[in-house]
Amino acid sequence: MPRAVLIGGNGMIGRAAAPALARDGWDVVVVSRSGSLPDGFAELGIEAAQADRDDDAQLRAAIGGGADVVVDIVARGRDHGAQLNALDAGALIVISTASVYADDRGLAFDGEEHDHPHMPVPIPETQPTAAPGPETYSTNKAALEQEVLGGPLPATVLRPCAIHGPGAQNPRELIFVQRAVDDRRRVAIAQRGQSRFHTTSVANLAELIRLAAAAPDDRVLNAGDPETPTTLEICHAIGAALHYDFEPVLLPGSEYPNPWGVEPDKPLVVSMDAAARELGYAPVTTYPEAVTETCAWLVSELESGRNWDESYLAGMLDYEAEDAAIASAS
Repeated sequence: MPRAVLIGGNGMIGRAAAPALARDGWDVVVVSRSGSLPDGFAELGIEAAQADRDDDAQLRAAIGGGADVVVDIVARGRDHGAQLNALDAGALIVISTASVYADDRGLAFDGEEHDHPHMPVPIPETQPTAAPGPETYSTNKAALEQEVLGGPLPATVLRPCAIHGPGAQNPRELIFVQRAVDDRRRVAIAQRGQSRFHTTSVANLAELIRLAAAAPDDRVLNAGDPETPTTLEICHAIGAALHYDFEPVLLPGSEYPNPWGVEPDKPLVVSMDAAARELGYAPVTTYPEAVTETCAWLVSELESGRNWDESYLAGMLDYEAEDAAIASAS
Protein backbone atom coordinates (compact mmCIF):
# COMPACT_ATOMS: atom_id res chain seq x y z
CA MET A 1 0.00 0.00 0.00
CA PRO A 2 1.14 3.60 -0.54
CA ARG A 3 2.59 5.31 2.53
CA ALA A 4 1.51 8.70 3.86
CA VAL A 5 3.33 10.56 6.64
CA LEU A 6 1.53 13.40 8.42
CA ILE A 7 3.72 15.93 10.21
CA GLY A 8 1.78 17.35 13.14
CA GLY A 9 -0.87 14.75 12.46
CA ASN A 10 -2.33 14.25 15.93
CA GLY A 11 -3.94 17.71 16.10
CA MET A 12 -7.23 19.04 14.78
CA ILE A 13 -6.53 18.57 11.04
CA GLY A 14 -4.77 15.24 11.45
CA ARG A 15 -7.67 13.83 13.45
CA ALA A 16 -9.75 14.07 10.29
CA ALA A 17 -7.09 13.59 7.59
CA ALA A 18 -5.28 10.52 8.95
CA PRO A 19 -8.44 8.36 9.16
CA ALA A 20 -9.57 9.59 5.72
CA LEU A 21 -6.29 8.43 4.17
CA ALA A 22 -6.28 5.14 6.11
CA ARG A 23 -9.80 4.32 4.91
CA ASP A 24 -8.68 5.15 1.37
CA GLY A 25 -6.03 2.43 1.46
CA TRP A 26 -2.94 4.29 2.70
CA ASP A 27 -0.44 3.16 5.31
CA VAL A 28 -0.49 6.22 7.57
CA VAL A 29 2.17 7.42 10.00
CA VAL A 30 1.41 10.33 12.32
CA VAL A 31 4.46 12.36 13.40
CA SER A 32 4.26 14.55 16.51
CA ARG A 33 6.42 15.74 19.37
CA SER A 34 4.52 13.53 21.82
CA GLY A 35 4.44 10.45 19.61
CA SER A 36 0.86 9.85 20.72
CA LEU A 37 -2.20 8.81 18.74
CA PRO A 38 -5.75 10.14 19.14
CA ASP A 39 -8.43 7.66 20.16
CA GLY A 40 -9.42 5.26 17.39
CA PHE A 41 -6.29 5.70 15.27
CA ALA A 42 -4.59 2.45 16.26
CA GLU A 43 -7.71 0.48 15.33
CA LEU A 44 -7.37 1.88 11.79
CA GLY A 45 -3.77 0.69 11.57
CA ILE A 46 -2.37 4.22 11.88
CA GLU A 47 1.12 4.31 13.37
CA ALA A 48 2.83 6.96 15.48
CA ALA A 49 6.33 8.42 15.26
CA GLN A 50 7.89 10.87 17.69
CA ALA A 51 9.90 13.77 16.27
CA ASP A 52 10.42 17.48 16.58
CA ARG A 53 9.93 18.72 13.03
CA ASP A 54 12.59 21.40 13.61
CA ASP A 55 15.16 18.62 14.15
CA ASP A 56 16.15 17.39 10.68
CA ALA A 57 17.57 14.10 11.95
CA GLN A 58 14.46 13.28 13.96
CA LEU A 59 12.19 14.14 11.06
CA ARG A 60 14.16 12.02 8.58
CA ALA A 61 14.08 9.12 11.06
CA ALA A 62 10.31 9.48 11.34
CA ILE A 63 9.95 9.41 7.56
CA GLY A 64 11.97 6.19 7.64
CA GLY A 65 12.28 4.40 4.33
CA GLY A 66 10.44 7.13 2.48
CA ALA A 67 6.87 8.16 1.84
CA ASP A 68 4.70 8.38 -1.22
CA VAL A 69 3.25 11.58 0.20
CA VAL A 70 4.18 13.80 3.13
CA VAL A 71 1.37 15.96 4.51
CA ASP A 72 2.75 18.87 6.55
CA ILE A 73 0.11 20.44 8.74
CA VAL A 74 2.38 22.67 10.83
CA ALA A 75 5.00 24.01 8.40
CA ARG A 76 5.69 27.72 8.39
CA GLY A 77 8.41 29.73 6.68
CA ARG A 78 11.11 29.21 4.11
CA ASP A 79 13.26 26.92 6.29
CA HIS A 80 10.45 24.41 6.71
CA GLY A 81 9.86 24.50 2.96
CA ALA A 82 13.51 23.72 2.26
CA GLN A 83 13.38 20.93 4.82
CA LEU A 84 10.40 19.39 3.04
CA ASN A 85 12.09 19.65 -0.35
CA ALA A 86 14.96 17.50 0.94
CA LEU A 87 12.81 14.65 2.25
CA ASP A 88 12.64 11.17 0.70
CA ALA A 89 9.08 11.64 -0.53
CA GLY A 90 7.14 11.24 -3.72
CA ALA A 91 4.96 14.31 -3.22
CA LEU A 92 4.00 16.98 -0.70
CA ILE A 93 0.73 18.36 0.60
CA VAL A 94 1.29 21.53 2.63
CA ILE A 95 -1.27 23.39 4.72
CA SER A 96 -1.00 27.12 4.18
CA THR A 97 -3.71 29.71 4.87
CA ALA A 98 -6.12 31.97 3.01
CA SER A 99 -4.66 34.85 5.01
CA VAL A 100 -1.74 34.92 2.54
CA TYR A 101 -3.97 36.79 0.10
CA ALA A 102 -3.33 40.51 -0.30
CA ASP A 103 -5.41 43.24 -1.88
CA ASP A 104 -4.34 45.79 -4.49
CA ARG A 105 -2.49 47.72 -1.77
CA GLY A 106 -0.53 44.64 -0.76
CA LEU A 107 -2.45 44.46 2.54
CA ALA A 108 -3.07 40.97 3.98
CA PHE A 109 -5.39 39.95 6.80
CA ASP A 110 -2.72 40.25 9.46
CA GLY A 111 -1.24 43.40 8.01
CA GLU A 112 -1.69 46.89 9.38
CA GLU A 113 -3.73 46.92 12.57
CA HIS A 114 -7.43 47.80 12.26
CA ASP A 115 -7.24 47.86 8.46
CA HIS A 116 -8.69 44.84 6.68
CA PRO A 117 -7.87 44.13 3.02
CA HIS A 118 -10.50 44.64 0.36
CA MET A 119 -10.66 41.36 -1.58
CA PRO A 120 -12.67 40.12 -4.53
CA VAL A 121 -15.65 37.92 -3.66
CA PRO A 122 -14.93 35.09 -3.99
CA ILE A 123 -11.12 35.07 -3.92
CA PRO A 124 -9.53 32.92 -6.65
CA GLU A 125 -6.15 31.25 -6.22
CA THR A 126 -4.71 33.72 -8.74
CA GLN A 127 -5.16 36.61 -6.28
CA PRO A 128 -1.76 38.09 -5.29
CA THR A 129 -0.35 37.20 -1.89
CA ALA A 130 1.56 39.05 0.78
CA ALA A 131 5.28 39.41 0.06
CA PRO A 132 7.11 36.29 1.36
CA GLY A 133 9.18 36.94 4.44
CA PRO A 134 9.52 36.40 8.20
CA GLU A 135 7.47 39.40 9.37
CA THR A 136 4.01 37.89 10.02
CA TYR A 137 2.14 34.61 10.00
CA SER A 138 0.86 35.34 6.49
CA THR A 139 4.22 36.36 5.06
CA ASN A 140 5.82 33.25 6.59
CA LYS A 141 3.20 31.05 4.96
CA ALA A 142 3.75 32.86 1.64
CA ALA A 143 7.48 32.09 1.94
CA LEU A 144 6.67 28.43 2.65
CA GLU A 145 4.47 28.26 -0.44
CA GLN A 146 7.13 29.82 -2.64
CA GLU A 147 9.75 27.36 -1.41
CA VAL A 148 7.77 24.14 -1.90
CA LEU A 149 6.21 25.18 -5.21
CA GLY A 150 9.68 25.91 -6.55
CA GLY A 151 11.13 22.67 -5.20
CA PRO A 152 11.79 19.27 -6.77
CA LEU A 153 8.70 17.49 -5.43
CA PRO A 154 5.13 17.80 -6.70
CA ALA A 155 3.47 20.05 -4.10
CA THR A 156 -0.17 20.73 -3.40
CA VAL A 157 -0.64 23.85 -1.28
CA LEU A 158 -3.99 24.13 0.50
CA ARG A 159 -5.29 27.47 1.77
CA PRO A 160 -7.94 26.95 4.46
CA CYS A 161 -9.77 29.76 6.23
CA ALA A 162 -11.27 29.67 9.76
CA ILE A 163 -10.69 25.97 10.47
CA HIS A 164 -13.11 24.27 12.85
CA GLY A 165 -13.31 20.81 14.35
CA PRO A 166 -12.63 18.79 17.51
CA GLY A 167 -9.11 19.11 18.88
CA ALA A 168 -8.61 22.78 17.98
CA GLN A 169 -6.02 24.62 20.05
CA ASN A 170 -7.94 27.88 19.74
CA PRO A 171 -11.53 26.87 18.89
CA ARG A 172 -13.41 29.95 17.70
CA GLU A 173 -16.71 28.26 18.56
CA LEU A 174 -15.71 28.46 22.23
CA ILE A 175 -16.96 32.05 22.49
CA PHE A 176 -20.54 30.85 22.00
CA VAL A 177 -20.27 27.40 23.60
CA GLN A 178 -18.79 28.87 26.81
CA ARG A 179 -21.66 31.33 27.03
CA ALA A 180 -24.21 28.56 26.62
CA VAL A 181 -22.51 26.54 29.36
CA ASP A 182 -22.57 29.66 31.57
CA ASP A 183 -26.23 30.30 30.58
CA ARG A 184 -25.61 33.73 29.09
CA ARG A 185 -28.33 34.05 26.50
CA ARG A 186 -27.62 37.65 25.57
CA VAL A 187 -24.49 37.71 23.43
CA ALA A 188 -22.92 40.76 21.83
CA ILE A 189 -22.09 40.38 18.14
CA ALA A 190 -20.10 43.05 16.32
CA GLN A 191 -20.90 44.49 12.88
CA ARG A 192 -24.59 43.63 13.40
CA GLY A 193 -23.63 39.99 12.91
CA GLN A 194 -23.00 40.48 9.19
CA SER A 195 -19.26 39.68 9.09
CA ARG A 196 -18.39 36.85 6.71
CA PHE A 197 -15.09 35.06 7.27
CA HIS A 198 -15.08 31.78 5.35
CA THR A 199 -15.08 28.68 7.56
CA THR A 200 -13.28 25.39 6.81
CA SER A 201 -14.41 22.12 8.35
CA VAL A 202 -11.61 19.66 9.06
CA ALA A 203 -13.77 17.06 7.31
CA ASN A 204 -13.79 19.09 4.09
CA LEU A 205 -10.07 19.79 4.43
CA ALA A 206 -9.42 16.06 4.94
CA GLU A 207 -11.34 15.31 1.75
CA LEU A 208 -9.11 17.72 -0.17
CA ILE A 209 -6.02 16.07 1.33
CA ARG A 210 -7.32 12.62 0.38
CA LEU A 211 -7.95 13.65 -3.21
CA ALA A 212 -4.65 15.52 -3.58
CA ALA A 213 -2.70 12.54 -2.21
CA ALA A 214 -4.10 10.37 -4.99
CA ALA A 215 -3.19 12.89 -7.70
CA PRO A 216 0.22 14.52 -7.00
CA ASP A 217 0.91 17.77 -8.84
CA ASP A 218 2.06 21.34 -8.36
CA ARG A 219 -1.05 23.32 -7.48
CA VAL A 220 -2.57 25.83 -5.07
CA LEU A 221 -6.14 25.28 -3.92
CA ASN A 222 -8.47 27.12 -1.61
CA ALA A 223 -10.16 25.16 1.16
CA GLY A 224 -13.52 26.46 2.38
CA ASP A 225 -16.93 25.16 3.34
CA PRO A 226 -19.71 25.19 0.72
CA GLU A 227 -21.33 28.29 2.24
CA THR A 228 -19.88 31.26 4.11
CA PRO A 229 -22.06 31.88 7.19
CA THR A 230 -22.27 35.30 8.79
CA THR A 231 -21.32 35.61 12.44
CA LEU A 232 -25.02 35.76 13.30
CA GLU A 233 -25.63 32.54 11.35
CA ILE A 234 -22.70 30.92 13.19
CA CYS A 235 -24.29 31.93 16.49
CA HIS A 236 -27.60 30.36 15.48
CA ALA A 237 -25.88 27.19 14.17
CA ILE A 238 -24.07 26.70 17.47
CA GLY A 239 -27.25 27.43 19.39
CA ALA A 240 -29.07 24.78 17.34
CA ALA A 241 -26.25 22.26 17.94
CA LEU A 242 -26.50 22.87 21.69
CA HIS A 243 -30.31 23.19 21.76
CA TYR A 244 -29.79 26.59 23.32
CA ASP A 245 -31.56 29.83 22.38
CA PHE A 246 -29.17 32.74 22.25
CA GLU A 247 -30.47 36.31 22.26
CA PRO A 248 -27.98 38.12 20.00
CA VAL A 249 -27.39 41.81 20.62
CA LEU A 250 -26.24 43.21 17.29
CA LEU A 251 -23.70 45.96 17.85
CA PRO A 252 -23.20 48.47 15.01
CA GLY A 253 -19.38 48.38 14.99
CA SER A 254 -16.48 46.52 16.56
CA GLU A 255 -17.31 47.45 20.15
CA TYR A 256 -16.89 43.83 21.24
CA PRO A 257 -14.63 41.56 19.12
CA ASN A 258 -15.20 38.05 17.83
CA PRO A 259 -12.90 35.69 15.90
CA TRP A 260 -14.82 36.04 12.63
CA GLY A 261 -15.02 39.83 12.88
CA VAL A 262 -14.27 41.53 9.59
CA GLU A 263 -16.04 44.54 8.18
CA PRO A 264 -19.17 43.43 6.29
CA ASP A 265 -18.01 45.17 3.11
CA LYS A 266 -14.60 43.43 3.35
CA PRO A 267 -15.45 39.73 3.71
CA LEU A 268 -13.09 36.79 3.27
CA VAL A 269 -14.81 34.39 0.89
CA VAL A 270 -12.76 31.97 -1.21
CA SER A 271 -13.65 30.28 -4.48
CA MET A 272 -13.77 26.48 -4.54
CA ASP A 273 -14.05 26.20 -8.32
CA ALA A 274 -10.43 25.13 -8.83
CA ALA A 275 -10.68 22.29 -6.30
CA ALA A 276 -13.77 20.96 -8.04
CA ARG A 277 -12.18 21.30 -11.48
CA GLU A 278 -8.74 19.87 -10.68
CA LEU A 279 -9.58 17.19 -8.12
CA GLY A 280 -13.27 16.53 -8.61
CA TYR A 281 -13.74 17.82 -5.08
CA ALA A 282 -17.18 18.06 -3.52
CA PRO A 283 -17.75 19.09 0.12
CA VAL A 284 -18.63 16.33 2.55
CA THR A 285 -20.28 18.58 5.15
CA THR A 286 -21.62 22.05 5.88
CA TYR A 287 -20.86 24.37 8.77
CA PRO A 288 -24.15 23.66 10.64
CA GLU A 289 -23.64 19.92 10.22
CA ALA A 290 -19.97 19.86 11.23
CA VAL A 291 -20.23 22.26 14.17
CA THR A 292 -22.40 19.80 16.10
CA GLU A 293 -19.38 17.54 16.69
CA THR A 294 -17.18 20.51 17.59
CA CYS A 295 -19.73 21.74 20.13
CA ALA A 296 -20.02 18.30 21.74
CA TRP A 297 -16.24 18.11 22.04
CA LEU A 298 -16.04 21.60 23.53
CA VAL A 299 -18.72 20.87 26.12
CA SER A 300 -16.85 17.72 27.12
CA GLU A 301 -13.59 19.66 27.42
CA LEU A 302 -15.20 22.36 29.54
CA GLU A 303 -16.87 19.80 31.79
CA SER A 304 -13.49 18.18 32.35
CA GLY A 305 -12.14 21.49 33.64
CA ARG A 306 -10.21 22.70 30.61
CA ASN A 307 -9.99 26.43 30.03
CA TRP A 308 -8.50 28.69 27.40
CA ASP A 309 -7.34 31.45 29.74
CA GLU A 310 -4.02 31.79 27.89
CA SER A 311 -5.66 31.93 24.46
CA TYR A 312 -6.45 35.07 22.49
CA LEU A 313 -10.06 33.94 22.86
CA ALA A 314 -10.00 34.80 26.58
CA GLY A 315 -10.47 38.48 25.78
CA MET A 316 -13.64 37.57 23.89
CA LEU A 317 -15.02 35.91 27.02
CA ASP A 318 -14.80 39.05 29.15
CA TYR A 319 -18.40 39.23 30.32
CA GLU A 320 -17.94 42.54 32.14
CA ALA A 321 -16.70 44.15 28.92
CA GLU A 322 -19.52 42.50 26.98
CA ASP A 323 -22.15 43.82 29.40
CA ALA A 324 -20.66 47.30 29.09
CA ALA A 325 -20.75 47.11 25.28
CA ILE A 326 -24.38 45.99 25.35
CA ALA A 327 -25.31 48.72 27.78
CA SER A 328 -23.64 51.40 25.67
CA ALA A 329 -25.54 50.22 22.59
CA SER A 330 -28.92 50.34 24.34
